[in-house]
Amino acid sequence: MILHVDANSFYASCERLFRPDLRNRPVVVLSNNDGIIIALTQEAKDIGLKRGDAYFKVKDFCESHGVEAFSSNYTLYADMSFRLNSIYALFAERCEIYSIDESFMYLPDLVNLEYTKFAWFLKKLVWQQTGIPVSVGIAPTKTLAKLCNKMAKKHGGVFNWNECDREETLKDYKVEDIWNIGRAKSAWLRQNGVMNAFSLAHFPLDRAKKHLTITGVNTILELNGKEAEFFVERIRSKNICSSRSFQKAVTNLAELKKAMTYFCSIAVRKLREEKQCCKSIYVTLGTAAPFDTDFDPEIHYFNGAGLRLSRPTSYLPAIVQSAEKLLESIYRPCYGYRKASVNLLELAEEDRSPSLFETEAEVQEKKYGRIMDCLMEVADSYGKDSLIMAGRASSRPDENWQLKRDLKSPHYTTDLSGLPEAT
Repeated sequence: MILHVDANSFYASCERLFRPDLRNRPVVVLSNNDGIIIALTQEAKDIGLKRGDAYFKVKDFCESHGVEAFSSNYTLYADMSFRLNSIYALFAERCEIYSIDESFMYLPDLVNLEYTKFAWFLKKLVWQQTGIPVSVGIAPTKTLAKLCNKMAKKHGGVFNWNECDREETLKDYKVEDIWNIGRAKSAWLRQNGVMNAFSLAHFPLDRAKKHLTITGVNTILELNGKEAEFFVERIRSKNICSSRSFQKAVTNLAELKKAMTYFCSIAVRKLREEKQCCKSIYVTLGTAAPFDTDFDPEIHYFNGAGLRLSRPTSYLPAIVQSAEKLLESIYRPCYGYRKASVNLLELAEEDRSPSLFETEAEVQEKKYGRIMDCLMEVADSYGKDSLIMAGRASSRPDENWQLKRDLKSPHYTTDLSGLPEAT
């Protein structure tokens, strides 16, 4: 059996952990630059707030109704996610982390195992040890487990596929809410009379393969209780992007270079963690992205440039040097820039195997690799900004080009200085 465990209003629940005064009060969490509401508690939903609301439009409403707003605090959320999955791993044969707040637990099919009773035990244990409320869906396939988890939120927190009226449950579940059925597929299905999960479960497989691809076929099989997807390790990234919308407009090229160095360090860290190297780099810079609603080519500027390296690398100084050259080529002094990004492309697995006939370039690249390994070990022990590139002391995050997070809570679980003090 598969248990799908989902933390309820995860970001908002994390913010409540060290603020008991917020229990039973409406809480919302905002996106980057405090733009829109991305998470909210049931109390916030009950007064009319919705995910996707622009905060500047509802700010006065929130203040008048006692809503507590927080900037996104990803350090706190990531640490709490790790703690949740550490609990899941104690009981499951294996765990598959689907997202920061969702995981699949694979339990053995034992006749004497009462899955519903275990799910209630797990829900209580997670609450006791972390203070995070979770919902648990129980089913023989991942698609049904996801479906049951949504039903669990309406039935107290646990829902077992083997203990429900399956036909009625499927009929009450809208086709657009089914896992792996996106907007385009659901629109096509509705045009063809498929309105709910029950209708999709009885949809002809030959038509599904033609119009819904193999993913649609797998979904139908799983709705019928046949496991079609198997556990696979997370696939390495095909490209790695580090981008940022600046809090304030940046006009100075030197300031933009500092930001680009910082973005490169973030991207290279992920590149190294996946044991990959890149062959190409692409940099963008603009006053606004061309797909933004307020983009006007008469007053705004957006451009990008790419470069193919002579050989694949994960060496930060080499990547920074290339990114700066690209930045210089697209920079125009008469604009105030609000967005920038660096994208590492053509990724390949890093080759660390010894060779009898290594070229000088290969020897140098492996030397660079050992240097980067050392830098990452120092960063893991003393913080990601404890070592930076020589001559770039100001390449640490700057308030002018950092994200706007005026309402961010402390890193309670990862920074001693963030712990509340008893007075």
